Amino acid sequence: MLDGLDWFRKPGPDFRPAVFWFWHRIPSASEIRLQLADISEKGVGTVMIQARRALALESYLSPAYLDAYRRAAAEAQRLGLRVTIYDEYGWMSGHGGGRTVNGADHLRERHLFWTSGVVKGARTELTISNIHSPFLDFLGEAGRTWCYEDGVPRWGDWQVVLAVSHPDDQTAIAAESAVRPVTGTINIEQTGDAACRIVIENGSAVPTGSAVTLFASARCLTSRLINYLLPEAAQRFADTVYAPLLDAAGGAADGFFFDHPYAGFHVWDEHRSNLGNSLLWDAADPADAMQMLSLLRDVGPRTAELRAGFFEAYGRRMHEAFFGTLSRWTAERGVGFTGHELLTHVGAWRLHAGLTGFDPRSMPGVDYFGVDAYRSVTAVDAADYAPQLSAKLGDSVARAHCRRRCMIEQYSTGRETGAPGLAGQWGLTAERFRAQAIRHLLFGARQILLHAYNVTNGAKGDGLLSARFDFPPAFNFEPWWEDCPAIFSELARLSAFLEDGEPLRPVALLYPLETIRAEAMAPACGDHFGWWAEALARAGLGYDVVDERMLDTVLGAEPRYETLVLPAVTTLASVDTAEIIAAFVRNGGRLLATGPLPHKTRMKGEEQSCVALLSSLAAVCGRVVHLPDAVQQDIARLVAAEPRPLPDIQFEDGPSWSSVSRCGDSWRLAAFNDQATTRRLKIQLAEPAPEISFWSPESGEVAVLPHRVVDGTLTLDVGAQRLVCLSIRNGEKALYSSVDTGRGHATTLAGAPASIVLADGWTLEIDGGEPISIAVDRGWEAQGHATFAGTGVYRRRANLPDLTDGLVWHLLLPGLHETAELWLDGAFIGRHIAGEARFALPVSQGEVAIELRVRNTAANRYYAGTPFWGGTPLPSGLTAAPCLCAGRQSLVANPRAATETASC
Repeated sequence: MLDGLDWFRKPGPDFRPAVFWFWHRIPSASEIRLQLADISEKGVGTVMIQARRALALESYLSPAYLDAYRRAAAEAQRLGLRVTIYDEYGWMSGHGGGRTVNGADHLRERHLFWTSGVVKGARTELTISNIHSPFLDFLGEAGRTWCYEDGVPRWGDWQVVLAVSHPDDQTAIAAESAVRPVTGTINIEQTGDAACRIVIENGSAVPTGSAVTLFASARCLTSRLINYLLPEAAQRFADTVYAPLLDAAGGAADGFFFDHPYAGFHVWDEHRSNLGNSLLWDAADPADAMQMLSLLRDVGPRTAELRAGFFEAYGRRMHEAFFGTLSRWTAERGVGFTGHELLTHVGAWRLHAGLTGFDPRSMPGVDYFGVDAYRSVTAVDAADYAPQLSAKLGDSVARAHCRRRCMIEQYSTGRETGAPGLAGQWGLTAERFRAQAIRHLLFGARQILLHAYNVTNGAKGDGLLSARFDFPPAFNFEPWWEDCPAIFSELARLSAFLEDGEPLRPVALLYPLETIRAEAMAPACGDHFGWWAEALARAGLGYDVVDERMLDTVLGAEPRYETLVLPAVTTLASVDTAEIIAAFVRNGGRLLATGPLPHKTRMKGEEQSCVALLSSLAAVCGRVVHLPDAVQQDIARLVAAEPRPLPDIQFEDGPSWSSVSRCGDSWRLAAFNDQATTRRLKIQLAEPAPEISFWSPESGEVAVLPHRVVDGTLTLDVGAQRLVCLSIRNGEKALYSSVDTGRGHATTLAGAPASIVLADGWTLEIDGGEPISIAVDRGWEAQGHATFAGTGVYRRRANLPDLTDGLVWHLLLPGLHETAELWLDGAFIGRHIAGEARFALPVSQGEVAIELRVRNTAANRYYAGTPFWGGTPLPSGLTAAPCLCAGRQSLVANPRAATETASC
């Protein structure tokens, strides 16, 4: 079992981080050579060149740009780096910096708008005014000049789509006959760059006092963004952008990466409706009066049918036109197709709590399972550094298409720190990044995509025009970039360890697609879904997100899951789904439902047989739990009461971020303590006489260590920020032992010498300058180096008293910001990145020369003097006196997490 482990010790590029290589300008030949060598040496597996907004638009895809691209692809291939082609000038795939629509105005984005009024006579006037995109307003002037020619959106080519009369908003629609198309003469007149006036000459066709709603479409005459409903737009994008990039890659490229196609999300002054923003539109599309009105308001029992049916057809058409065209183009050329859509849950667990302010039904997303059918590799997006849904959902949709795991793009915004979004996080620490990456891998990611590696950080423009404040950090300009080879190797080994096997996931969480389509923008199902997803993940209880179209397969005669969760699901595709769920319960499955039970379908709207079927089950079957008024705490209690299959891995307190998979004749388990203190991990075993192997992603070592199992439970104390990986299989005999599995905290040793506090005598060398005396009770930022970001070298000599056999000296750094290398008498001893900063010394007596190479973050350098600066530099270097303590090492899964020392 422990032979032939190069797959773990030296994982391939599939498991190593990928990186966006941001070109804010075209790099020189020497920059290409040196930066790719740096990327390769740090342990990155894949590189994606991305032209950013600071790059002059005329430079994108120019001969000089393509020459540099060709040189970079060839050099990456020579270094053994994979090359994936990022498909855009910045992002919002499809526009190619305006090249797609240049000379093809009919491909520019066209949107559907609407306005309502009351008929007061034979002539009715309506207006649509002040059309704007809050999303592009957020990006500021740089965003507007990026997406609009001359930086100004100008709308024109107005066309009337439909006018319909109906009862006013305070009056229910009792009969469909109350909704009628208006047949009079309708004239539309443009009254400004973003406005028009509509005059309806209705004669006596519509009675005075009736409400009338008019739908009109317009094309943005200056937009560089495309109409995703048109296959021709995607084809022209491929011919104009994909083709030259693929040619420049010269055979080095393994595929293309698309980045959240954006559907406009425009609002206007007269916008009032269930639908949160404009829709893409094709001028040739017909319109049904009842269905169109259902998008804006309740129209009676058929509302869900009409509304969900519209969005199902709209989404399917958009996916096929854009993703379908591009996936076929790439497949014909033998390269892959991946990327991610716009995720409204990015940075969060709840489905609509990430990116807000637009209606997800209008974009080329929402049906994540549908989009994934076009990809060869699943990719998702992650924002900031809190636990979140993205990787779990990405893995789930991949498995629905007979793949596993996903690539996850990790970017930073300022929202976690209270700064504007584009300010990013130059204060990101290596510990926080590592913790987030480990959680992603445990949730279902295979590869972390870093956002980003910059060609330069010299540009000081505003927002997107700045290399410095374009969603930083640029990882290569963080001082702790020098520590990343160790981090990347650990992540790659963990990913390889998790790759094989069948995950133990007894719970299926239904993705409420039809409810999202049928209800108002951001319905309650988004909150309930997020509460369930987070509670299950925190409890370490395995689950998949499942699509309604899968239920017949995964809940059928041989169900894949023991429990199905319905998160405030009001609407299903058809009553057939309710019957599948009922059969699953009758055959022994568990059903947990919060919020309302399904009572509507896309096929028929309000459908009492659907709710009656599930309500009757809830009334008579103990395996059905329905909490109509559940809040987040109720869901956490339901999860805590769920049966837990064996083997089970769970921390006694706090979150249990973990993974359990069956791999051949063994189980692979991993758990991560992302808290600041040591926590106890309990592993309930399925085998009576297990052989347990401990795998160290940090070092690549694998060992069968003595352990102690009590009543079928293995207990480990796991240090702060420590990762535990182990495999379990039946052994011929139990390896029970009295050897302790290890404590992640320090315990006092009887007879050990007193600790030695190294409070003075330190010097600090910065930027190769002369060493200066430095205090270690506060950081260097408080001692004349407020804006220094880099490596500070602390030095001191110390005398180590003699120790008895079996003891070694440990150097503890109780105040460290942020990473450290320890060198002793000129020899490298070790590196600290996360958790308790402790180094075991290889000598037990005598005088030694201590050298600590400490790295902070780049925040003090880049935020000083900007609007993003908080006024106080972040702590940097040593902020508490180091001390020497005597201790010994235990046999444990992670030796760094398990020492016994004299108390410091």
